Amino acid sequence: MSEPVVSLSAIRGDWDFHARYVTNSVEQTLKRLQRYWRSLKRKAPAAGLVPMDGELMDEFIEACRQTRALCDDLLLMRETKPAKTGARKPAKGSEKRKGRGRK
Repeated sequence: MSEPVVSLSAIRGDWDFHARYVTNSVEQTLKRLQRYWRSLKRKAPAAGLVPMDGELMDEFIEACRQTRALCDDLLLMRETKPAKTGARKPAKGSEKRKGRGRK
């Protein structure tokens, strides 16, 4: 038996929940990435270099991979973003100006 396909545009709350989850994941991964990069720079063998071997570099590379995967999730969230509902407000400046008329 196959499950019916659920459109995220029909479930606004679920999309918002997942968007917040992805956003938080990106923030935490970027913080970890920065922490690893600062540690690598502190252990620099020479100016302008970072150690290319070791567990810390492996952790940094893994954090980079996770960031890339989360960017794919951001693209997916953008593609599945539900349409806004309700009346739209007119754009600023689109209303006719009141006051003086043309002569």
